[in-house]
Formats: sequence, structure tokens, C-alpha cells
Amino acid sequence: MTKTRHIRLILPLLLGIGLLPGAAQAEIKCWTNSDGIRECGNAVPPEYAQQGHDVINKSGIVVKHHERAKTEAELAEEARLAAIAEEKKRLAEERAAHDRVLLDTFANEDEILMARDGKITSVRTEIRLTNRSMNTAEERLQKLRKQAANLERASKDVPEKLANDIRQTRNQIAEYESFIENKQAERNTIIRQFEEDIKRYRELRPQRRLQ
Repeated sequence: MTKTRHIRLILPLLLGIGLLPGAAQAEIKCWTNSDGIRECGNAVPPEYAQQGHDVINKSGIVVKHHERAKTEAELAEEARLAAIAEEKKRLAEERAAHDRVLLDTFANEDEILMARDGKITSVRTEIRLTNRSMNTAEERLQKLRKQAANLERASKDVPEKLANDIRQTRNQIAEYESFIENKQAERNTIIRQFEEDIKRYRELRPQRRLQ
């Protein structure tokens, strides 16, 4: 007979005759020591506190099991998996909300195309107007630089105001260029997003008919 089975057999007797201190009032806990032997008592020794243990009643029946404390690596992995699950849930909710908008907003694909073309036209208008302003700024910069060059050829100092005007105009042109670049990227994003929306709309439309 193993030591573990021996403990299980005599434990009810010990509880019954009160040989375990506080047996009638306190829970009895059983754990495995460093030698692999099953031990029981009113409290788990500190050196085994992080291990799993069982709680038994006066009949020697396990009524509760406490899992061992998880390692830092296990906790980190649980957190990683929980974050992945949460992200998947968030994306699924966003997709469901977007699906509802597609079906509730557009009656057919032509309406989606009209919405796409309207946004693209708006972006193109902004680019065209910005190009016009940039051309004006470039012409002004050329004139300012010509003034500065004429002064330098005449061995005269360039006034601070003229130098500041050149810097400010050059910076303004750079801002126009950046704005146009961003708008071109926005136009490409609109085209790509509407392509995805049309594809998704075609997938959802048969589903709506079946509902």
C-alpha cells in the first residue's frame, strides 16, 4: 500500500476522533511534498504554498482543488492570448457594424460607385486648387529670388524682410507639396476601400435575400 493511499484510508479516522487539531472547524488540505509523498494538514507549508492542493471534508472526500500558482511565462502567455482574442472580437464587431452600414445605406452597387466618385471628385478638386496656389507661390518665389540676386550682384545686402519672405514662401510651397501628396494617398485609399466595400456588398446581398 502506498503512502498516499494509506493517508486516504486513515484520514477519516483521524478526523472522527479529533486527532487533527481543529479538524471539526478547519478545512483539511492535502499536498505533495518534495519527495512525491502525499501529506495532509490544517495548512499547506510555506514551501509548498505555490503548488496545487486539495481540500477534503471529514469523510476524506475532495471538495475543492486549488491549482498551482502560474509562472510568469504562463501568465504572460495567457495575457498574449487574451489580447489576441480581444482584438479578434473588436475586428469582428467593427466588420459587423460596417456590414450594417453597407446594407442600410446603399440599395445597389451603382449607389456605392456614386459615393466613391463623389469622394474622389472632392479630393481631386482640393488637389487642383492646391496646385494652383502652389504655382502662384512658386512664381512669387522666383521673383523674390531674382530681387535678392540683383541686390547681390550690385554688392548690396539682402534686406531681412526679403530673406524672410523667401524662407516663408519656400516653406509654404513645401506645405502645399505635402498636402498634395497626402491627398493623392487619400484618393488611393478611397479607391481601395470602395473596391473592398463592393466585394463585401456582393457577399452580403445574397445573405439578405435569405433572411
